[in-house]
Amino acid sequence: MQTLQTDDGAREKRRKNTGKITLAEVAKLVGVSTMTVSRALRMPEKVNPELRTRIEAAVSELGYVPNLQARNLASADSSLVMGVVPTFSSPGFLAVSETLQTVLSTQGFSMMFIESGQGGQSEEKAFAQMLAYNPAAIVQFNIDNISSCSQMLINTGVPVVEIGAINRDASWVSIGVDYAAAIKKLVTSLAKSGYKNIGLLCTASNNIMFRQVLSGWNSAMLSINHSPHRVVTSHLPPGITTGLNLLGDIRITWPELDALICTSDEIACGCIMACHGAGVKVPDTLAVASLSGGTLAAVCSPALTAVEFPWSEAGTLAGQTLLDLLAGNPPEKTIELPSTLQLRASTKR
Repeated sequence: MQTLQTDDGAREKRRKNTGKITLAEVAKLVGVSTMTVSRALRMPEKVNPELRTRIEAAVSELGYVPNLQARNLASADSSLVMGVVPTFSSPGFLAVSETLQTVLSTQGFSMMFIESGQGGQSEEKAFAQMLAYNPAAIVQFNIDNISSCSQMLINTGVPVVEIGAINRDASWVSIGVDYAAAIKKLVTSLAKSGYKNIGLLCTASNNIMFRQVLSGWNSAMLSINHSPHRVVTSHLPPGITTGLNLLGDIRITWPELDALICTSDEIACGCIMACHGAGVKVPDTLAVASLSGGTLAAVCSPALTAVEFPWSEAGTLAGQTLLDLLAGNPPEKTIELPSTLQLRASTKR
């Protein structure tokens, strides 16, 4: 089996120049022409299987991402900003995307959003497709990067901004909120209102957000001498149907439950709907509160107590930050935004 050898000097020169892996580097590593590599990537059935395997190994080792845009616009600068989100239904995404696109459009940039799925091969495929468009910059919303996808982003050399749960360990700019601080506000408020048997319902989220939620939950409950054991975690999407379907089992498990915190407005509204269907009065029998606090919280019946996150402001800041990065003006690496507790009828006795 042939071992592929890299030219450290060439790779160091590349890093100093553009930071991007080129087709020529892949070809040099394999010992073939760039045309052969290009043919193997575009029409693999027309390339010898053994050679194709060597080329694929080199592509994987170097982290090369095919540049689809360069095939047709080789001399043009990219004006495309790519955005990636686990699902388009992710809480807060709509508000972020609207203000983000508004800011970027003032400087002639357009945006394209893709769904990454939940990790593994689906995420790798989504990232490879996204980077193939040679974007000018990349925005991530509440994404967990597996190591291979992080390396893809680093290899591109383009600006990256992450939005969602604040990530102080990110390799790029992070704009977001502290979920631990947010859930502490809800726990403290419910305890002051006299609720003693509080539960937490978490659904699909990225790891950073999940860790912050659980950390804030445990420390807040212990600080008021309440047990933090009433926690339900589910891989179901954070939608109304999820809350509607899960509440019955939660109340059977903990019949003493008098307050429930949900990690999205949609889940909380689903729980309130389930209460209406079962003849459970909100908040007299069960109080319900949520994180995120979008427009749904205000129109839910009864109106939903929530910790509101400034997603519209986050989108505006992300757009301005990207423009600064593209202009060569590096901003602060971590920008934390405040959350606000809005008390409404769903928890008022």
